[in-house]
Amino acid sequence: MTEADPLAELIGRSLRTEVSDVRSEVVRRDPHVELERVHFRAEGVERSLLLKRVPRERDLEVQLLPFLARKSPSVPRVHSRGIPPPAVPAKRWLLLDDTLDAPSACDVDPRAIVAAKVAIERAVGADGPALRALGVPALPPSAIAELAPPDQAADAVEAARRLADWPTALVHGDLSCANAALVDGQVQIGEWRWAHLGCALLDIVRLTGDIVGRGEAVLGIGLSRVYGGLVDRQIGTDELRAAELLERLAARYRRD
Repeated sequence: MTEADPLAELIGRSLRTEVSDVRSEVVRRDPHVELERVHFRAEGVERSLLLKRVPRERDLEVQLLPFLARKSPSVPRVHSRGIPPPAVPAKRWLLLDDTLDAPSACDVDPRAIVAAKVAIERAVGADGPALRALGVPALPPSAIAELAPPDQAADAVEAARRLADWPTALVHGDLSCANAALVDGQVQIGEWRWAHLGCALLDIVRLTGDIVGRGEAVLGIGLSRVYGGLVDRQIGTDELRAAELLERLAARYRRD
């Protein structure tokens, strides 16, 4: 009797269909993530999905992304996920749509990324308790200010004060061109492992910095006006500078 292929069984169960010619290639493997592209044939069509494995201490996306995928089409579709029993030291995984070859939404219109992010914020705007239950941490501006080194502490505290009255929202935590794909004309925002509840203006200044770094300063700087219009809020220069400082501090946290 031919031994069953575990990967083929996983794909077949997830898609609820017969699959064949299953093969995989490693795209990325480091201590933080393993990314594997799985090729297969289903219903006579060649397809591929992404199998993403993460260590237990970095598994926020495994918990959060299926929830977001049910709430908004602006995140990658999740076909299945795996959470091993506590006693099993295995990595947790997600089976996702393959967006690796999709162009960045920044190549077309970064304003669409801002609109997609606002759509996600609104979709989960009343789901604070559920997000916290999924493990999304609260990281308000005051908490980010505490990450500042001594020589920036006073400026960080002032920046947090300027943003203290911003409503709490779901913050992506690393909103960049690399994490916003354009799939069939629609923006999909991936890589949610740094998500938190806090001031979403930090996402906008993160994306702005990425666009400016690509040599499109005018377009990048205009993203804050686009965001302000969508959330019905005037965003002043002092608020933007405050968000830029706190985003730089948050970036240090991501690197660590």
